[in-house]
Amino acid sequence: MTDAPPGRYKVVERGRRLVVIDTQTGRPAAARRAPVDDRSGNAVLTTSRLYDLKGPRRIVIGEAVSNRLSRAIGGWAIAAIVFTILSIFFPLLLLLPVVLLFQPKVRAAFRNWATARLDEADQAAS
Repeated sequence: MTDAPPGRYKVVERGRRLVVIDTQTGRPAAARRAPVDDRSGNAVLTTSRLYDLKGPRRIVIGEAVSNRLSRAIGGWAIAAIVFTILSIFFPLLLLLPVVLLFQPKVRAAFRNWATARLDEADQAAS
């Protein structure tokens, strides 16, 4: 049996930090793309035309917006759990999101609502 060839990357310590070295180039390996942030360290959200009428745009997510977003995600998670439990007892409820998805007025109302929330987040960050 033959030994496995040496790996392409190795980890070394430089200045009390671990650094991944690409053995083919001899330089530090290219880091994966980090989450986009502004110079202050806040995350940046890039919106889509799918849900934002003014998209694509970049919105800086400050601490106040982040806290509000966390609460909103928690609320949506609770709503999803309740919907799942109700759909166990009433399976026809599973058709409701599909039917609503094909209604142009419902989609337009959701996009208007989402754009308004994103405008609030953009103004809060400014």
